Amino acid sequence: MTTTYQTLLSNAFLRSELDNEFQSFRGSGAESELLDRLTKWANKAFQKETSAEAAFVGVFFEHTWGYTQSGKTAACEGYTCLAKYSVPGAGAGGGPGEADAALGLFGRANMTPTPQVLCEFKDVRSNLDGPQNRKGSNRSPVKQCADYLRETMKPFYGNEAIQPTWGIVTDMNEFRLY
Repeated sequence: MTTTYQTLLSNAFLRSELDNEFQSFRGSGAESELLDRLTKWANKAFQKETSAEAAFVGVFFEHTWGYTQSGKTAACEGYTCLAKYSVPGAGAGGGPGEADAALGLFGRANMTPTPQVLCEFKDVRSNLDGPQNRKGSNRSPVKQCADYLRETMKPFYGNEAIQPTWGIVTDMNEFRLY
């Protein structure tokens, strides 16, 4: 059976916008480095979420996408990736919850540290849509991330320049952007 679907962006549009950049990337040292990183990640030994998390953030968020953690840039520049972001009200019983990572601008003078993306990580054997067996809550990883976003947005009016808008849910193999 063939599934028919409508793409968000057509191939023609993507080509018109990104072809020059892709042609520069293709065959470059950066492409070789990316393929090497992805191959090593794909062939790694299975680890539970907490064991793999630091390497995962390093491989994807830092080396592939260019986010920085505190202490890896000059203090005046701040940083863009914050691990273990506390979210009041997003826990299992309405207490504090903790997103695995937050992406945004943090640690800069005269700038409110607002996450733009909240992340929920699971290990590769997890069902991102299925309920979890946890004491006090059986929310799926997708629902957890949605709760982090909802609770983080509560103090905002909606007219702020930077707002928590996106969620990334991943089993460290599949990435979902919400």
